[in-house]
Amino acid sequence: MVIKVGSSSITEAGGKISQEKMKSLTAQMASLIRQGMELILVSSGAVAAGLERLGWSRAQITIPEKQAAAAVGQGILIGMYQQLFAAEQIQIAQLLLTRADVEDRKRYIHIRNTVETLLRRGILPIVNENDTVAVDEIRFGDNDTLGSLVALVAEADALVMLTDIDGLYTSNPARDPNARRISEVTEITPGLKAMAGQSISRVGTGGMQTKLAAAEIATQSGIETFIASSQEPDVLTKIVSRQQVGTRFFPHHRLSGKKSWLAYGTRVEGSVTVDAGAAEALIDGYGSLLLAGVEKVSGEFLEGAAVAIRKADGEEIGKGIVHFSSFDLRLLLERKKVEKKQSHYPVVIHRDALVILVKEGNQ
Repeated sequence: MVIKVGSSSITEAGGKISQEKMKSLTAQMASLIRQGMELILVSSGAVAAGLERLGWSRAQITIPEKQAAAAVGQGILIGMYQQLFAAEQIQIAQLLLTRADVEDRKRYIHIRNTVETLLRRGILPIVNENDTVAVDEIRFGDNDTLGSLVALVAEADALVMLTDIDGLYTSNPARDPNARRISEVTEITPGLKAMAGQSISRVGTGGMQTKLAAAEIATQSGIETFIASSQEPDVLTKIVSRQQVGTRFFPHHRLSGKKSWLAYGTRVEGSVTVDAGAAEALIDGYGSLLLAGVEKVSGEFLEGAAVAIRKADGEEIGKGIVHFSSFDLRLLLERKKVEKKQSHYPVVIHRDALVILVKEGNQ
């Protein structure tokens, strides 16, 4: 189980790291580990810890200053976890990741192997974004997304996102007294996404919208997901024992590890537009994408890049790893126009490197 802990779950109202909150959470996790569960902790809080130590104000801080605060705070944060888990006789390990680490297939596999090795040896991995080097192009943006991607890497059974709100509500409970908590979600619909409000936390970066997006990534990959309040007594024990707490998101069919990575771990560098026949065949699960079905190429990319697969109306139906660069594909499309009849059309995206993101019947 991957447990994502937001900054608000381990800080006091003013943004100061709360040893009492951290001790409560680590004690719960230690209890589950002793019961034989394998846990991975994704923890925010490095910036908050750094700001507290440096005496800087969050309201007036530049991005480089935030990264500097993270550099100071990460050591403080992991030191506090080290002390708390040592008291529970549990060894920890630290992993700092950027988006680029997940997007690169080789690094993705190395991360998975490291995590599996740590878990086999009874060591608790503690993961955070590497804020000191992450920039807009490579940052996850929030630890909710990081938590869902770590769950994919580890092929986890469950993802738990602990926050300062006890689940998903029909509207923002801080503003609407009639807001109602949704206890179970079987499908994340556009209406549900519209319902998710902005963050009301003063120290975190992700709101309910990012948690819902993370839940969608996890559940579409076959991982059961929970959003719950870290202040709920014994919240982790209640979740494991299936007591009614927070919001539970039911998983869909599990994608293979490679296809989960392709669907959610990669960043597209361009797109290919396919004709109606190719779109129908791909959605129905028939074979690879051949040049015969490609109508247009958008963007600039090299062979081996991840690209979106779109229908003529612009709807994205999937993603895949292309065999040709955008330059070569455009040449091949021009050649296809001239040579109306070809005995053999090359494979643009092989079925094994392709994932469909819409359900059969939606074409």
